[in-house]
Amino acid sequence: MLEIRNISKIFGAKTILHNLSFNVPKGKIYGLIGPNGAGKTTTLRIILNILPSSSGEVLFKNKKFDYDFLNSTGYLPEERGLYPKSKVKKILTYLGKLKGLSSKECENKTQYWLERLELTQYSNYLLEELSKGNQQKVQFISAILHDPEILILDEPFSGFDPVNQTIFRDIVEELKSEKYIILSTHLMDLAESLCDEICLIMMAIKLLTVL
Repeated sequence: MLEIRNISKIFGAKTILHNLSFNVPKGKIYGLIGPNGAGKTTTLRIILNILPSSSGEVLFKNKKFDYDFLNSTGYLPEERGLYPKSKVKKILTYLGKLKGLSSKECENKTQYWLERLELTQYSNYLLEELSKGNQQKVQFISAILHDPEILILDEPFSGFDPVNQTIFRDIVEELKSEKYIILSTHLMDLAESLCDEICLIMMAIKLLTVL
């Protein structure tokens, strides 16, 4: 179980999160939903230890979630963060090695996912030469290449047309049985159709309800 216990975040005089708690079970897609500015991305960054919380804690399998667990995580941020002047296959191989994969594993897994997401023809393209949707696909591959136990997806449908949304949904559904997945979105209809459980965050109201 991935547990978020009573986390709060204060920036200056502004409270972004207040006493937020929820549990993410294995084998389900857990939706973190709410309007833009409600604190969804801040919550994800606290879980990943990118930002410190003002109070509260994050536990994974009853232990404090810290840097020792980073190789167990995959993160698809809302803003694309890969190097735009790097070649697609080269950057994926590099990131896979950073997560502990061997050269052979990087080669095999990169090739598999490039084929699966119909990106093989772009292997030697620079990232900046790709469409927004294809850049998002590469970013997604970078998050799942090392087969993480925890997968955190922040507004993952950004840049996808309806066809690619369907492909992406199918892959996430396929992956979920062995993972802890948090999917953040402001699109209620997508969350309702894809997520097994939902935590709804509202601005000023803080945590509204957990379904």
